[in-house]
Amino acid sequence: MPILHTQYEAELQQPDGTKIQVSAQFALIQQGPIIQVVLGLAQSFANQLVQQGHSVPNPVSGQALVDTGASVTCIDDEIAQSMGLPVIDVVQMTSASHASTPANVYPVQLQIVGTPIRVEVSRGLGAILKPQNIVALIGRDFLQHCAMFYNGPTGQLTLSI
Repeated sequence: MPILHTQYEAELQQPDGTKIQVSAQFALIQQGPIIQVVLGLAQSFANQLVQQGHSVPNPVSGQALVDTGASVTCIDDEIAQSMGLPVIDVVQMTSASHASTPANVYPVQLQIVGTPIRVEVSRGLGAILKPQNIVALIGRDFLQHCAMFYNGPTGQLTLSI
């Protein structure tokens, strides 16, 4: 059973510039459940490109936020476009912060760095995530394949598939 188990850490900068280590519990509260991922084209689409003699877009790594409030996994639209991922649809996306907005749909695959946990998300939505310093929001469409344990008191997150 592939598994990711992570303990969160963080530092705070004091007004005098010195840094202090904060508890793992506080680090998880401040950062949220952030994990390192590799974002790439869904394997089914990659296979089609190879069969047609085309190259597969290079994957991108970065941080992703595990978001149980997101029904669908989202990827940064700017990154998706720079990778040359194909837009397979445009849908209306609604979130807690904005009304219905058009969103590109991309066939993507996310792998959690350091694990064999890899999930193909056939309909990842493009969103503006760069200001949050993340490449993806991991939604319930990804999490349906996982068992997740969010241990707030100890500042730990465990995902398995």
